Amino acid sequence: MINDYLQERLERAARCLKVLAHPIRLRIIHLLGEGELPVQELGKALGISQSSVSQHVGLLKDKEILESRRVAQQVFYRLRDARLLQLTAITRELFCRLE
Repeated sequence: MINDYLQERLERAARCLKVLAHPIRLRIIHLLGEGELPVQELGKALGISQSSVSQHVGLLKDKEILESRRVAQQVFYRLRDARLLQLTAITRELFCRLE
């Protein structure tokens, strides 16, 4: 019983990590660590189209990594859990430091 529960949780964690395993999505997490942003601002900061940003944030939202709220015509995205910043900081420390 406990093993089934653990297996299910590990599979969910692996699915979420797979979604995070993309440089644009990691940058989105980093940008949203400073506060919520609409797709348009994310697109400008990332230098990619709004449709591409929408696809990436859609995946992150689907895995419950991001939340959103609508204000008139704009949708603002934010991190669901700020501890994601710790995860991405460790990732940068391990893999992005200059030798």
